[in-house]
Amino acid sequence: MRAVTTSVRKRVAIVVAVLAIGVGASACFPDITPGIGPSDPLKRDMFNGMNYDRAVRGVPQMHYSPKLDNLAGTWAWSMASLYGFGHQNLGAVLRSPEFAGWYTLGENILVGPGHMTAGDMERAWMNSPGHRANILNGNFNAVGVGYWRAPDGRLWVAVNFGGI
Repeated sequence: MRAVTTSVRKRVAIVVAVLAIGVGASACFPDITPGIGPSDPLKRDMFNGMNYDRAVRGVPQMHYSPKLDNLAGTWAWSMASLYGFGHQNLGAVLRSPEFAGWYTLGENILVGPGHMTAGDMERAWMNSPGHRANILNGNFNAVGVGYWRAPDGRLWVAVNFGGI
């Protein structure tokens, strides 16, 4: 039992260190890039899908945020590494110096089979009241998408929304 506890503690310490580095590294990324979306095809399709859902409902489109993209990617990796599904502490992120100027953050997360498409994820979120509320929240004007394909084939996804 002691060896298992030590192993878990080491993994948690590694993830905490990576998260601290990830949030700190966010200072290196621009808040938003108006008119430019993500270059990764899966991220681009998710970004476009969310903005389409907003547009058909009269909600202004979100800008792509490399800063939120980094935050989401770090969290997706962390969830996959610990095989733990849960939200990160966005209140702490919002209070960090790297996110000065941001007034709100939100998050959608998902774990699913590796063959899921951006459309599959968007439909799942739009069919869930809380996730749908994040996508359609007019206070969010920026978004970043992160994902990680785990060795077991599952796809771990985090989408971070923000208001700046």
